[in-house]
Amino acid sequence: MFIGGCLAVANTHKRSGNSRARFAKGLVTLIAIAVISLFVVNQAQGYGEVDSSTIGIGASQSTSATAINPADRLGVKATNTDPSEVSEALEPSDSAERSITVKDPDPVLAAVAVDYTNPEAVEKGSQVCTLDPLPTAPRLAPNLNDGTWSTGIASAYSVATNDDGRGNFGVSTTASGRGINEGSVTVAVPASQSYLLGRVVEICYDNKIVIATVTDTGGFGKFGRCLDLAPGVYHALGFSSTTDWGTRTIHYRFL
Repeated sequence: MFIGGCLAVANTHKRSGNSRARFAKGLVTLIAIAVISLFVVNQAQGYGEVDSSTIGIGASQSTSATAINPADRLGVKATNTDPSEVSEALEPSDSAERSITVKDPDPVLAAVAVDYTNPEAVEKGSQVCTLDPLPTAPRLAPNLNDGTWSTGIASAYSVATNDDGRGNFGVSTTASGRGINEGSVTVAVPASQSYLLGRVVEICYDNKIVIATVTDTGGFGKFGRCLDLAPGVYHALGFSSTTDWGTRTIHYRFL
């Protein structure tokens, strides 16, 4: 029994020693696994060479990358070169610089007056010039040497100087039956050319063009005059009265 008791005690101490050894071995194993795991994680996060072409990524690049100016990010032009003094609270539209390219209008040959009461004058006038040009469009001078223009002396008349052919003045009607007033864009031709009544005539003086209608005839042909201008015509050409106009050389053609 004594021997058996000794053996029993010896076995008890042996099992206790083995447990402590296994515990210590397991603890060392866990520590080793933890160290390896930490190394692997760090290696995975920092793995790979720094891409120098990518701004803001990589250890070496992060110290040399240029900061983005807040003003540039907003699309505004800062008045101070210090980025820290640019307020990002500003709306981009507050001080954004915009560049708009506008094409200059094409030059046009424009009429200063048209007899809009005559549809034919409007139609034929639109074929030879621009009737409604942009105000900023440069004006072209007509080509008076193309063989279609005639040159002559023109006089001017008004209601006060208009007569009925029998010595009565102040007559407000014309040979065509159409009235005449201060706005009439019409002309008279010599009585010998009455066949031109109703025709559209283009008149040019000082590079200004008027599209008028022939509505009247008169006895001025014997004085060497080609046309007699109604008030709407000489007003458009820059003259205030018949005496202001007098007689002047014009270019004209029938359309």
